[in-house]
Amino acid sequence: MTIPTVDTRKIWLDETTLKVTKALMSFTEKELKGTPLTRAELNYSKLCSAYLYLLKIVEKNQLLDDEENPFTPETLH
Repeated sequence: MTIPTVDTRKIWLDETTLKVTKALMSFTEKELKGTPLTRAELNYSKLCSAYLYLLKIVEKNQLLDDEENPFTPETLH
């Protein structure tokens, strides 16, 4: 039986995606209630959107599937 390992880069990206999506949902709900976003919230929403866009490009071009990954997979405990 082999011990499962994971690519920590993908875990970090997945966790960041969840946080970014949650922030964007919060901003959307705020706007739907009629409350305008602050300048900081607008800037953060742009940053979140840019992250999701770039992540999609990385996935589309399979940039994380490179065999020359400098990080070794870590064992799940």
